[in-house]
Amino acid sequence: MTTPFYHCGEPTNLKTSWTEANPGIRFYGCRRYGTNGACNYFRWLDPALDEYTRNVVLNFHRRIRELEKRQNKEVSKFDRKMVSFIILGAIVFSLLWIGK
Repeated sequence: MTTPFYHCGEPTNLKTSWTEANPGIRFYGCRRYGTNGACNYFRWLDPALDEYTRNVVLNFHRRIRELEKRQNKEVSKFDRKMVSFIILGAIVFSLLWIGK
């Protein structure tokens, strides 16, 4: 698959839409979109989804985001526990070392 060039003369970026209307649909867009000098080139790569498939993709995407948030919270809890354990271990080691 070749990357199309657009009015700016640079290759486009291949992106994925996660809007309610077009979840998971890939498109080519101007690399400088939203900045001065952007040409606003835009072209869909994938066909539109029917309503059932669109809802399935949206539900999967929402569920993945929920699981990622939950995982990040659990990792954060684990990190705090690990830091606490290391600090406690350092304090105990220090007290034992000083006591010698």
